[in-house]
Amino acid sequence: MTEEGCILNWFTPMPMKNGSLVMEVEIKSNRLGELIRNARFLVNINGFMKREKGKLIFTLGAQARGITHRDFINTASRPVWSTVGQAPVLILGGIPDEKMILISDSGFDDFTLVELNIDSCWLGSLECSQDQFTASIFDTISTESTLFIRQNQLIYYFTGNYFNKDLKSHSSSNWVRVLHNRCIKKLCPVEIHSNGSEYLMALSGGNEEGFFYFGTITDGKVNFKRMPIMRSLCDILKASACWLHWVVYQGEEQRFFLLMEFAQGNKTSFQLLVYRALATDSNFDSISMLFQIPPFIPLGKDMDFVMLLGMETYTDYPLVPKGLFHNPFSKLLFIWGNAILQSYDYKNFIYLAEFPKESVIKYMTSSYRGEVACVTETEEIWFIVEGSFKVYQLYPSEGWNILFALSHMEASSLYLHNETSISIFYDSMGLQQLVYQVDDQGEGRLLKRLLPVNEILVYQQLRHTTYEITDGLKSTLNYRNLCPFQMMQLEDLPAPQKYTRLEIYHAEPPIISAESGYHTKVSLALYQGLVHHLLWLHSKYNKPYADPVHDPTWRWWRNDKQHKAFYYYQASNFQSAFGVYINMNSYGKDYTKRTTYLFPDYIYLDKGTIYSFSIYLSSRLITRRARTLKIKEELRLAVTLTHPGCVSVRVKEQNIMSQNGILFKVILKDRLVCFDQGISGHNLMKTSVLIKVVGSAGKCFLKTPSGHLMQGNTMIPMFIGCPPGKRLAFDITATLKYNKEENKRYFDCVHPDPEMPCFLFSDVFFPFFLIQDMVTGESGSFNGSYILKVIGGGTSLDDIVDYSEADIFRYNSPEDNTNSLIWIVKSNSTVSQSFSILRHNTSGIEWLCLENSPCYDIVPKNIYSPDFYFKVMVSNRGVDKSTYCDYQVIFLLHVHGLPLSSNRALLYLLLSMTIYLAIVFLYVLYCIIFTPLKKCWNNFKWKFNNLINTDTSSSMSLPSNSSFRSTSLQISEDTVSRRLKSKRNS
Repeated sequence: MTEEGCILNWFTPMPMKNGSLVMEVEIKSNRLGELIRNARFLVNINGFMKREKGKLIFTLGAQARGITHRDFINTASRPVWSTVGQAPVLILGGIPDEKMILISDSGFDDFTLVELNIDSCWLGSLECSQDQFTASIFDTISTESTLFIRQNQLIYYFTGNYFNKDLKSHSSSNWVRVLHNRCIKKLCPVEIHSNGSEYLMALSGGNEEGFFYFGTITDGKVNFKRMPIMRSLCDILKASACWLHWVVYQGEEQRFFLLMEFAQGNKTSFQLLVYRALATDSNFDSISMLFQIPPFIPLGKDMDFVMLLGMETYTDYPLVPKGLFHNPFSKLLFIWGNAILQSYDYKNFIYLAEFPKESVIKYMTSSYRGEVACVTETEEIWFIVEGSFKVYQLYPSEGWNILFALSHMEASSLYLHNETSISIFYDSMGLQQLVYQVDDQGEGRLLKRLLPVNEILVYQQLRHTTYEITDGLKSTLNYRNLCPFQMMQLEDLPAPQKYTRLEIYHAEPPIISAESGYHTKVSLALYQGLVHHLLWLHSKYNKPYADPVHDPTWRWWRNDKQHKAFYYYQASNFQSAFGVYINMNSYGKDYTKRTTYLFPDYIYLDKGTIYSFSIYLSSRLITRRARTLKIKEELRLAVTLTHPGCVSVRVKEQNIMSQNGILFKVILKDRLVCFDQGISGHNLMKTSVLIKVVGSAGKCFLKTPSGHLMQGNTMIPMFIGCPPGKRLAFDITATLKYNKEENKRYFDCVHPDPEMPCFLFSDVFFPFFLIQDMVTGESGSFNGSYILKVIGGGTSLDDIVDYSEADIFRYNSPEDNTNSLIWIVKSNSTVSQSFSILRHNTSGIEWLCLENSPCYDIVPKNIYSPDFYFKVMVSNRGVDKSTYCDYQVIFLLHVHGLPLSSNRALLYLLLSMTIYLAIVFLYVLYCIIFTPLKKCWNNFKWKFNNLINTDTSSSMSLPSNSSFRSTSLQISEDTVSRRLKSKRNS
C-alpha cells in the first residue's frame, strides 16, 4: 500500500444514540500511486462473538466444518429476513438435516457456517402434527440485537452482547426457547421497525390454529403476547375450520392484516381481514373483513391489469394466495401466491395479469424504495416497479441469457452453468443474489453477487424492439425507443445531508516520509487507531455543554493546531516519529457533500420543511409540428403522495420550446398537521412520494459508468417528524457573556472549573441554549419556548441525588404552597402543566432556595460561602410549536454564594461576636494588667537578683570560718540589745 493509496469515508446512519451497529465504508482512490478501485462495503458490529484465549469464537454455537455440495445443491432458496437498516448480523438456515446456519456481519460478503447449541427436542403429537422431523433450521429472522430461528415447531432466540452494564442481563449465553408447548408452524417478519421496537409474529398450528403470537423486541428484551387475546379467530368468526396463512403488522396504526382460509363444504375461500387490539393490556379487540379474495384467477388476456370490481370475467383456474407483503411508506399491499393482487387502500385490488398463473410465489423481498422482487417455487425471479402494473421476469428470460453470454465472453466467473440460487434479498447496494457455484473442476463456492436488474431489462427490451430495415442491397438494424422522453435531468437539488441525515467522516491514511513510500505495520496500526478514535469521538459526542466549535473532532486537535507547521517541517525533513506524518485536516467530519444529481434514497421533513427540485425532460419528437402539438402529450409528469393530507405538492411547468423540452418545478412541503412532537429520530411517520413520467416504468434507462440506471419512475420514502441528529445543548459561552452584561459583574468559584463555570446565587440567571445539527454542522440559538426544572442536586458531584416527581413539583412549580421553591422567573411568565414557560432572551431566573428546598441552609465546608450543584432539565415538549422535535437536555449547574438560614446566620453571628468580644477583652486585659504586672515582676527579679549578688559578694570577702562566726555573733548580740531597749521604752 503506497502513501497515496486511498481515502476512507465513513458513513454512519442514525438514529443510534451512542454509536451505530450498522456502518458503511467507502474507499476512493485519489489516483496517486498504485491504482486502487473504489469500493463500498458494510462494517457492522458483531455482538455474537467473544474473545477467548486470544481467539474470536461464536457465542451462539461452534464454527462448523467447511461448506460442502450437499449443503446447497438441489436445495430450495429461502428468504433473508431482517430489520431493514438495523440488523448488523444476518443469518440464513435451510442446511439439510443440520442444526447449522450461515451467519455474516457484512451482508454475506463473507460468512461462517455455525452449528447451533440447541436441544432439538421434537414434541410432535396428534395436537401438533409434523410431517417429518428434521434438524434443519427453517425460518430465520435478524433484528438489531436478537436472532430468531424456528426448528420444527420450536422457537429459539439469542441476544447479542450489544448493551451497557445496566442492560447486560439482556444478553444471552445460550439459545433461549420460547413459547413452550406451543405448536408454531411459521414465523412472519416485520422488516420495518417502529415506535422504538422491532417485531415478529409466530403463527400457531394444530389445536391452536387461529392464534398467533406477537413478539416485541425492545433493547434486547423479548416479549410474546397471544393474539387474539381471548378466543381464536375461528371462534370469533364462527367458522367450523379456518387456517391462518400470513400476518402483516402495520406499526403506525397498530393493526394486523391477516390472510385466512375458511372451509366451505368441500371447498375453501380466502379472505383478507384486519385485526386490532383496542387498548393496550386489555381483553378487548376487533376483527373485520377487508376483502374477499376471488376463488379463481381473473381473465386478463392481452391486458396488464384487471380491476377487481365484481364484474370481471374469471378463468376456471383456482387462485391460491400464500402470503402478504406491505410497504408502510407507500401503503401498498400485495397478496401473493399463484397470482399477484395489489391495493393502496386495502379494499380495492388490482390483479397484475402478466404474472403466469402456473407459477407460485414462495417469498417476496423489497427495497422499500419502489422495487419488489418475487421468487417462485421453481426459482423464477420476477420484478415489480411500484406505481406501475407491469411484472417483469428476470430469470429465466432472454435478457438473462444475453447477460450470461456476455459475461462468458468477458471470461467472468460471476455466472456459471452449474449454480444454485440460495437467496434473493435487498441491501443498501441493491438486489443481491446468494448463489452456490460449482466450476468445471468440481470445486464449489458460495458467492454473493449484485443482480443487475436494469441491465437485464435493457437487454430484454432490446430483444423485443429490434427490427431490420432493408434498403436495396443494404440492411440496417434499428431499435424502437419505448421511452417517452429523450433525456431526463434533475436540477436544483438541495444539499443531500440536510434531508438524508447521513453523517460522513473522512479519514485519509498517514503520509509516509520514508524514502520507500510504503506503509509499515506501525503506520497501518496508527491508521487503525486514528479511525477507531474518530468513531469513538462520534459515539461520545453528546455533551450537555456546547463546545465553542460545533464539531466532534474539535477537541482532538485544538491543542496541537498551533504546532501544525512544525510537524509538517519535521516530516519534510524526514524527522517525524516512526516516519509517519499525520495531517490534522485529514480526519474530520464532512458537512458539505456535493449534490450528485440523483434522487436521495429517503428524506426527513421537520415541521414546515420544504423540499424542492426541478426535472427537465426533452422530447424525442424533433419537428416543429410535433413540438407544438404533441410535446405535452408525450411528456407528462405525475406526482403521487401517499398521505396528501400531511404533505402538499406543487408542480410548476415551463415549456422550453427552443430545447424541445419541459422544465417541471416540484415543491414538497410538510402541512404541519400530522405529527405532534417526538424525540430526534424516533417514532417518525412513514410516507412517500412517487414521481413518474407517464409511460416510462421499465422502459427508460441511463447508461452510467457504474451500470444502467432506471429513469422516469422514482419513489422517495419520507419520514415526517423530528429528524435524527438534532439536539438541544446548554450554550455556556452565550450564557456567560449575557450574564456579565446584564448583571454588570461576574464572580466565578474560588477554584474555577473551565468545563463548568459557576454562577452567583444573588445574580439573576439568564440561560441560553443551542439547537445543534450533528449532520450539517449547523448550530443556532434556540428561540422557542421551554420549561426548566431542577430534577436533582447535591452539595458535591458525588452527592447528587434525583428528586421524585412530587419533589420536582414542589421545587419548581409556582403553584407550590409548601415554601419549597428553588427558583422563580423574574419576569412575567405563563404556566403550562403547573410549570413556568420560559422564552429565549426574556426570562431571567431568580434563585430562592426557600425553607423546605434541598438547597436551603447549606452548611459551609470551609471559610467560603456554600455552593450547590443543580441537576437541571430543559424541555420544549408541549410548549413549543415551531418544531416537531421534543428537545430535552439535562445538565449540571454550579451555583455558589448561597445564603444561610436566619437561625444559622444568627448562630454564626453570635458565635462570631463571642469570639470577637473575647479577643477584644483579652486584648484590653492585656493592655491594662500586663504593664503593672510586668513592672512588679521586674522589681521582684531585680531584688532577688540583688540579694543573690550581695550574698555572693559577702561570702567571697570572708578570710576564714572563725572570723565569720565572730562577726555573726556580734551582729546577733547587737540585734538582741536593740530589741530589749525597744521593749523597755514601750
